[in-house]
Amino acid sequence: MKDKKEEVEQLEQNVKRFENDRMDKKVLPKEEEGKIHKKVFESILLADIVMAFLYCISLGSFNIETPIFLTDLKVFSIGLIITTILLFEISYHKEDGKLAIHGIECLLLSIFMLFTSCIYMVHMKEFHLYVAIVAYAFAIYYVGKSIIVYHKMKKQYLASLSDIEEIIKK
Repeated sequence: MKDKKEEVEQLEQNVKRFENDRMDKKVLPKEEEGKIHKKVFESILLADIVMAFLYCISLGSFNIETPIFLTDLKVFSIGLIITTILLFEISYHKEDGKLAIHGIECLLLSIFMLFTSCIYMVHMKEFHLYVAIVAYAFAIYYVGKSIIVYHKMKKQYLASLSDIEEIIKK
């Protein structure tokens, strides 16, 4: 009878130890959490920069005379296109996928900026509404990207702790 009690107690202790080990692995260490937060902060910062830029464009439509504002829009368009090309070239030479994604994001913003002068000429009264919609679209994209990056990096870290793949290979 004592053998069975001891055996049951041993099993209970093993189960508790297993649960504690499992819970410890779900909690991220500070350095790993810092890496993840850095990536998320980077995406949120880019969203803030894009939204501030588009907000300034919207304010400019109210405060700057039309010919000067159209010239400014063209200059911003050319600047963004040059930035896009540079991002693509640098990402190609470094073979950096992260820079390529930033290049695609910049490309989408430059395409919008190319159309802004036409939108301003045709829909001068609703121009700020179009700019706000694009700003919110970029914000939603970057927040979604941040959520995906957070979950993906956390999943990768937890998967790196798992011994299952090594056991299966053996």
